[in-house]
Amino acid sequence: MGTTGRDTPLPMPKELCIIHANCQGDPLRALLMLHPQFGSRFEVVKYTNYLRETIPQGQLESCSLFLYQPLGDKWDDHASRALLERVNPRATCLPIPNLLFKGYWPFWTNRSSMDFGDFFLDHLVDMGLEMREILHVCLRTDLTAKFDLAAMFAESVAHERRKEEGCPVQTVDLVLEHCCTERLFNTINHPNRRLVLHVAQGMLAVLGFAPLPAVLESAFSDPYPEFELPIHPQVAAFHGFAFGGEGAQFNVFGTLRTYEEYVALYVHCRMHGIHDFAGFLHLVDPSVFSPANG
Repeated sequence: MGTTGRDTPLPMPKELCIIHANCQGDPLRALLMLHPQFGSRFEVVKYTNYLRETIPQGQLESCSLFLYQPLGDKWDDHASRALLERVNPRATCLPIPNLLFKGYWPFWTNRSSMDFGDFFLDHLVDMGLEMREILHVCLRTDLTAKFDLAAMFAESVAHERRKEEGCPVQTVDLVLEHCCTERLFNTINHPNRRLVLHVAQGMLAVLGFAPLPAVLESAFSDPYPEFELPIHPQVAAFHGFAFGGEGAQFNVFGTLRTYEEYVALYVHCRMHGIHDFAGFLHLVDPSVFSPANG
């Protein structure tokens, strides 16, 4: 007679791991779930912090591992302190890095009306200059006569060190070690595979797990390949980057563009009040739009 299966032990339910993070939490979740021991022990769910996704109270109360990018009190109910007050008191709660690097893009700002805001380009547009004048000032005049690039780099690094205080996995020294020879970020907060793997391996070690198997590590590819924010060639030359120099091309949502071509697109959108710059970059026909006819 066949067995009914009623005497077969049921699999033990997995423990719940919650990740509260920005887009960097997605590849981290994928790597943790692929880890043989971690993935067999935990069910991993991720909530996007900047979207203010609500974590159900039942999940907070039942989770045994809570990984979070620290958020200040201005985030109200989504602030880390507020969430930690609601989480299972027996859960292991660990902060994880929130990687951001302005070294490649010293003019980046989150105070622009534009996606991938650039305060230098915004200022030139607000001055009322024409496209050709903006391209000349941006590309042909000496940036170091206007900006202390070394100080801007140092200030950004110091800010990131302060952010990582208390995190069991540190990234700033690794960034400084490799940032000139290897492009570590595709945008200010889209790290490459080296950094994502470093965070995942570091968290696994802190939690007492073996490293990711080598086959998984080698198979893991760049988590954000679709967009490379172009780098100013003078910034690349000043810092001695092995990439991003004069004439370098960048993958801009499937189209290879130089920094000059990208700047022309940015300025065009800023001049015409097109705030969905990312959407514009997806749609614009490269054979139609160029710096010459923008």
